[in-house]
Amino acid sequence: NVNTMLKKKGLRDKFELTFFAPMEKPGLKMGHNAVEMMHKMFNMTNIHAQIGSKIISFEEDGINFENGTKLESDLIMFISAGTGHHVLVNSGLPLSDAGFVVTNEYNEIDGFEGIYAIGDSASLMGPDWRAKQGHVAEVMAKNVAYNIFQKIQNINSKRSYIEHINILCVMDTGDGAAFVYRTDKTAKMIPLPIIGHWMKKGWGWYCKNSKLGKIPRIPGM
Repeated sequence: NVNTMLKKKGLRDKFELTFFAPMEKPGLKMGHNAVEMMHKMFNMTNIHAQIGSKIISFEEDGINFENGTKLESDLIMFISAGTGHHVLVNSGLPLSDAGFVVTNEYNEIDGFEGIYAIGDSASLMGPDWRAKQGHVAEVMAKNVAYNIFQKIQNINSKRSYIEHINILCVMDTGDGAAFVYRTDKTAKMIPLPIIGHWMKKGWGWYCKNSKLGKIPRIPGM
């Protein structure tokens, strides 16, 4: 998006853009094809990459890495890894190393009858490539409501979120996008020039208005 914005303003040649990440292969959760596609995209858009070394510190003029290098920068855009809400720390609930509530596949908490954790509060089960996404949080919420209702009626029936674990997203670049889909059986990253950007905007409009009850939701979603 920054690359696209600068191009539209006619300023792209005035800036050097660098993607940085501590892992050796950023994006690997999306699959090996996605990693290759990302490198191709960086080359096409003249975006440099600095990867494979832990971040030590941020300074006003750049980023220091464990390997002793410093990436000089006038503007740093960084999203840190998520941790659990501070309220959970003193809750007495079992927490993962990252501070999320440990649950089973039904979002139940072992040793805490009638207490459930969903969405950003819960530690996600599943394969190594799993990632927290909005649609999984919605499934958790629906499942917990169903499970509680069944329990009240003394019916032994529960729904798990495990089968809904996947990565599904449209990565907007401002003038296009990439469609990403990952399951246990497949991993895809498909470039969507131009139309992908409008797909992302359209999906945002649908999500907002369907949740506000202004338009009907797509069946099964």
